[in-house]
Amino acid sequence: MAYIKTTTNKEGRTHVYLVEGYRKDGKVKQRIIHKYGLLDELEAVEPGILERLKKEAKAGLLNSNQTIQVTYELLEPMNEPDKSYGWMVLDSLFEELKLHDFMKKVKTKSNYDLTTALKLLVFQRILNPNSKLATVESQVDLFGDWDINLNAIYRYLDKLDEIKNDIQLHLHQEISRLTNRESRLVFYDVTNYYFETDISDEEEISEEGEIIHVGLRRRGPSKEHRPKPIVQLGLFMDTNGIPISYKLFRGNQTDPVTYLPAVEEGKKQFGIERIIVVADKAMNSKTNVSEMFEQGDGWLFSQKHRGKRGAPKDIQEQILNPADWHFNQTETFAKKSYIRSRKLGTGKNAPVVEEKVLITWSKKYADRERIRREGALEYASKLTNAELFRQTSKKGGKKYLDLSYLDKETGELKPFSPIIKIDKEQVAFDAQFDGINVLVTSEIKLSDEAILDSYKQLSKIEDCFRVTKTEIDSRPVYVWTEEHIQAHFLTCFIALILIRLLQYKTNWAMSPTRMINALNSAKATHLQDDYYRLQENSDMTELNKLLGHDWQRGIVKFEELKNYAKNSYTTLK
Repeated sequence: MAYIKTTTNKEGRTHVYLVEGYRKDGKVKQRIIHKYGLLDELEAVEPGILERLKKEAKAGLLNSNQTIQVTYELLEPMNEPDKSYGWMVLDSLFEELKLHDFMKKVKTKSNYDLTTALKLLVFQRILNPNSKLATVESQVDLFGDWDINLNAIYRYLDKLDEIKNDIQLHLHQEISRLTNRESRLVFYDVTNYYFETDISDEEEISEEGEIIHVGLRRRGPSKEHRPKPIVQLGLFMDTNGIPISYKLFRGNQTDPVTYLPAVEEGKKQFGIERIIVVADKAMNSKTNVSEMFEQGDGWLFSQKHRGKRGAPKDIQEQILNPADWHFNQTETFAKKSYIRSRKLGTGKNAPVVEEKVLITWSKKYADRERIRREGALEYASKLTNAELFRQTSKKGGKKYLDLSYLDKETGELKPFSPIIKIDKEQVAFDAQFDGINVLVTSEIKLSDEAILDSYKQLSKIEDCFRVTKTEIDSRPVYVWTEEHIQAHFLTCFIALILIRLLQYKTNWAMSPTRMINALNSAKATHLQDDYYRLQENSDMTELNKLLGHDWQRGIVKFEELKNYAKNSYTTLK
C-alpha cells in the first residue's frame, strides 16, 4: 500500500514523496512512486497539504493511475513460467463451506498440512485431473505457496478415508445453511468407474472359512462397456442439482442392490426421518418398494410397461384404454393418471400399497421409437438365415424373430435348423406403446405436474456422472488399496460439489467445461519486484462479473493478487 514519506536534507528543507513497499529476494524495500516537491513550497500554495496527502494515500486515492517501468536483460532467458491463479475462485468456495475450519480440527500424527493436501487434490482434480504423482508435480504451475510431496499425499489418503463420512455430513450441513436445501426429496442413481488394471480384488477368508473382506474392484456390467474391474457409486442429489452424498459398492453388485443400503446410510448419517427418492426403473423392484413402505419412506420411480412379461397388466390396460386421456392443444403430448393398489409379494399376507400412476405420451418420443424399431426390423430381416442368426451375438432385432424348429415334412423337431421369420404379432404389440412413459409414486396427493417436474430433474444426476467422467476425469482409477480408492472418490465428490456450487451461484450460466477453461485461463506472469501481469479469456472476465467480483486488472502487486477472490464474491443464496 502506498503512503506519504518525508525526508529532510542538510539545508533543513523537507521533500515529500509517495512511496510503496515491496519484497525482493526476501527483503522489504521501498520505491518512490511520485515526487511532490519541497514541503514549504507546497504549503505556500495549499496550507495543510501534507495532512491531506496522508489521508488520501491511506484511502488509496493517490495511486489509482500509477505506472511502472519494467526492464529486461535482452540476453537473459525468462525461465519463470506463468502461474495459474484460477484455483483461488475454488478456494473462496472452500472457505465459504468452512472446510478450512473443519480440516483444522482433524488430528494428524505428522507435520504435513492436511488442508493444503486436500486443496491440491480437489483443485487439480477440477483444473488439471491426473494421477496423484502428476498432481504433485503440477503444483509448481499454481500461484502461491504449494509444497506437498508425494509421500504426504499417500499418507493423507488414508486419513481422508477415515473422515469421509464426517466430511460429507459437514458439507451437507453447510450447503443446507447456504442454499435452503430440501433433504426430504432426493434423487438417486448409480454409475460405475473402471480401474487401470485387469486384476480384481480377491476375497480374504479366515481360517474358519468365513469371508473377512471382499474388496471393491470387481468385474461387473460396465456402463462404458470396459472389460476391466469396476466399482459402483451410488449418488444422492438435491433439488438444486447439488450432490448430497455418495456410497461405493463392489463392482459386481447390481444397481437395485445398492439402493437400500445407500438410503439407510444416508438417512442415518443426515438424521432424516422420512425421505422421498426419485429414481429410474432399475430401482423399482418389489424388494426396494417393500422396504421403503415398511420404513415409511416414499418413492417416485419410472415403471416398466412394455413386453408381455414383467410389465403390470393393469398399467398396460390403462395405456391401451382410449378413455381419460388429456391432450395439449397441438396434440403432441397427452397424459392420464389414476390410483392403483400394488401388492408387494405373492403370499396372502403380502402388503398392499396405494400408488399414483402417471402415464404420458409424447409424439416426439413415439416417432423416435418407431424409427428405432424400423431399424431393428431391418436388421432382423437379415437374420432369417439360420447360419447368420447363430453367428451374431447382438440382440438388436432378435426379439422380433419367431423361431420354429418343426420339420414340415416329417414333423420332427430339428433344434439346429430353425425356421426364422418376423414375428408380426410382437411388432404390433410393441407399436401400441410407442411414445409412452410411466411413473409411479407413493405420494398419491402429488399433482401430475409436480410428478413430471420432479422426475425431469433426475437428468441432472446423470449430468453429474458425466461431469465426473469427463471434466474431472475420475476414471480410470490408478490407486488400488480400498482406503486410497475411498479417498480418491471423496476428492472427486468434493470437486463435483464445488463445480455445482459455482454453477448454482452463477445461475447455471456456464457449462462445467466453460468454467474450468475460464479458471485455467487466469494466469499471472511475474514481471519484476512484486508485480505480476495478468491474463484471462473472455469467459473468465464474464465469470468474475457473474460472481460479483470487480477484477479489471492488467498489472497487480503480489499482495493484491494474493487476496484475489477473498471476501469479494457474492455469497450463496
